[in-house]
Amino acid sequence: MIRPASSFPDDRTEESRFDRIAVGNWREEIRRSTLSHYHHRMGVAHEASGDRDAAIKAFELAVAVDPGRCASVLRLNRLLRDAGDPVRAGSVLAHGMLARGGDPDALARALIDEAEAARDDGMSDDALALVAHALATSPHAAAAHLPDLVVEAAGLLRDRQEEAVRWCDLAAPHAQDRYSLHHQRGFSLLLLNRPDEARRELAVSIALAPERMPSWYVLGQYHRLRFETEAALAAYRRVWESDHDLRWWAGLMIAQTLLLDGRLAESMAACDAVRLRNPAMGWARMIGGLVQLHAGDLDAAARAFDRERLNHPDTGRARVFRGMLRLALSRPQEALEDFDGRPGDFTCLAMSRLGRALALLELGDTAEASHLVGAAAREEGQWVAATLRLLGPLGQALAPLLAAVGNHAPAGAAGHGGPN
Repeated sequence: MIRPASSFPDDRTEESRFDRIAVGNWREEIRRSTLSHYHHRMGVAHEASGDRDAAIKAFELAVAVDPGRCASVLRLNRLLRDAGDPVRAGSVLAHGMLARGGDPDALARALIDEAEAARDDGMSDDALALVAHALATSPHAAAAHLPDLVVEAAGLLRDRQEEAVRWCDLAAPHAQDRYSLHHQRGFSLLLLNRPDEARRELAVSIALAPERMPSWYVLGQYHRLRFETEAALAAYRRVWESDHDLRWWAGLMIAQTLLLDGRLAESMAACDAVRLRNPAMGWARMIGGLVQLHAGDLDAAARAFDRERLNHPDTGRARVFRGMLRLALSRPQEALEDFDGRPGDFTCLAMSRLGRALALLELGDTAEASHLVGAAAREEGQWVAATLRLLGPLGQALAPLLAAVGNHAPAGAAGHGGPN
């Protein structure tokens, strides 16, 4: 007997049922992800506002919705440790990592995937924390999974440049973007006071992609710190003449390079060129103030520093430059307010420590001044000579302290560049 067609299994019905289940699962995943993301964002906002308790509650909600949301787990773990609850912090971390599975390699890859999503969402702090945790969990699996992301994250490490080099080395066998790999290594090595290695890395990155500007900019810093003026100017001008965002800073570095070489009129013209093309770049006025300081026009320098400091009241650079003026005016006690003794950067060099040492010397505290000079010599050695040129005659008082720690500036460094 032939059975009616309706009595046979309907493959389309089975397929439709499967589709409904799949769609339902996807919808639930989207709902959970969206809700967890909302609570995570609230936690980030509360933490930024200083409300730790509210931030903890928000991250707890994010983890409750999605126990495997590693960014929330890591932030919650840190906040609980900061709140003095290490037991609960450890429990949160253990359960969160368990939710991602027990295989360290798989967990590291999952963390890297989440770091990529955080990066794409503009949450760079989360991305950095996730990459760090992935590399701690299984360094080779994490670096091999998305090596270019690991190199990118290394660029966010700021004052942890030895770690940045290690991350780059882990990513090196797998990296697709070879330019970024060599550029980041060169930048980090220069900050670590390893200039010869840095120069080799920058040469490779420029050979790979001469049209990409960041390596030219860092190469300019390399030459400037060695007082190779024309080579520095050539590298900076390459960036200045491009459309890269670094062009404004390259213009300011042209001005500072000329200042370190004692070419005050050209330096001021370079500052004016930046202000003409980008009036919002207030640091041009700051560097112009340094030129006025070297030219001996303290009133003009004061006007430049005070005016621009209104736009950048809490930045270390603004305070350092004002501190230089106060030193020139023989007001060392006030200058101490501006020099916090921390490591500097390519703009301020070792001025924070050496400027503070000068103020302390004038106030009679030779022991603390010697300590700061020693720290600068050890940690900022490549910046010391350039800082002495920036200080001009003021820096001569540091010569005995620098000699005592075995850090001798190149001949002609101190006092070069015009009177203060």
